Amino acid sequence: MRQLLYFVVSAALMFTGCEPGAAGPELGATYYLVARPEVWQVLPLGQAEKLGIRQGDMLLLYDGEPVASNDEVRRAQGAALGGDGQVPLVLLRDEEELEVMVDRGPLGVLPVAAKYPSSLALALEDILRHHGRFADYDWLVALTGEAFTFTAEASECRAWWPGGRSDAYLDRLAKVAGVGLRSVYGTGEQGEAAEAVRAELAKGRAVLVQGGWPEHRGDFWGVASRFDPGEPKVYGYSLDSGEEMLLSGSVIAAFVVEETGQSWMEPARMLATVLTQALELSQAHADSGWKSGIDAWDLLIKSLYQGPFCPVCGEAESQVCFDRLVWVTIAHRESAVRFLEAMSQAVPSRANLLSDAIADNRAILGKLEGIVRSGVQVGDLESRRKLALVFSEIELIENDLVGNYEQILSGQ
Repeated sequence: MRQLLYFVVSAALMFTGCEPGAAGPELGATYYLVARPEVWQVLPLGQAEKLGIRQGDMLLLYDGEPVASNDEVRRAQGAALGGDGQVPLVLLRDEEELEVMVDRGPLGVLPVAAKYPSSLALALEDILRHHGRFADYDWLVALTGEAFTFTAEASECRAWWPGGRSDAYLDRLAKVAGVGLRSVYGTGEQGEAAEAVRAELAKGRAVLVQGGWPEHRGDFWGVASRFDPGEPKVYGYSLDSGEEMLLSGSVIAAFVVEETGQSWMEPARMLATVLTQALELSQAHADSGWKSGIDAWDLLIKSLYQGPFCPVCGEAESQVCFDRLVWVTIAHRESAVRFLEAMSQAVPSRANLLSDAIADNRAILGKLEGIVRSGVQVGDLESRRKLALVFSEIELIENDLVGNYEQILSGQ
């Protein structure tokens, strides 16, 4: 019932649109919501699983310190390291507070932020909501292609593979969402990126920025939100943090998201757009070095027979890279399922055909979740061979999906 109500409300907003320029939440509000310390996944064999911590539990206090975001959880955990004994953890579950004693260090959970790994989709959602417009992460990540296509590039870190082609359909995505994108900076342009971004912020405009964010977010998309009038500094938000950050690195591109007076594209056309992109992305993209679809799965399988699994990070970090790749792929496929379920309600004439595509995506999810449950590692060749067999099975399902999408588009 809740899912159906959500769809009805969302569809009403999508079709009618919101008044251009209508007041919405402050920039960064979406990031703050996503960064809350809610449990998305409980990792197998970790202390959270042993303690009975569940999906949906919210962390409230760690060692007596209030934790309102994942950043605060990390800081509290770091402060507790080096001490003796366990520390108290207070959780909120179904409006009831529970206290458990935990070992210092990792809890063995993934926060809800890991459920939203597309930096482009999340940045656009934040800006659209700020403009008072309808925005849905699952629909946006479907339009970037990430929810429907696995991507890979031989010389890139394996941890960042799945999102490599997220900007391939940026202009089309903007048109489907009923907004315009105006470039204010691109690599190779004259002038400093910060100056171009500051000029737009001074006019009260929100700026979509790729690159320049701190630490591992170097190539991520984010939202520039304000600048310091007395200094050449720009601040904003990007993936995996609900706190404002300094834009301090090399910016790749920056766009102003502008109102066009149009609402979201109607569902049947949007579904056709998403699936057309999925079919296009099922082919290799040799122009930029990135491969997608079947060719990307082939590259992944090949990498499992070579060592280390991640040549960029080396043997010591290869398992971290592999784990992140699997969880990001799970998050994307869950988004694909939610999008297709919404479309099956919005476009009932395609519901039967969509059910097959949903089933195949769920089958891929089952294979990936099986890898997680097995606890198999990428440190030895025998384990890699087993993983390669599983990914070969996923590749076959992916091939069937291409046929499903073609049938949905043709209506047969």
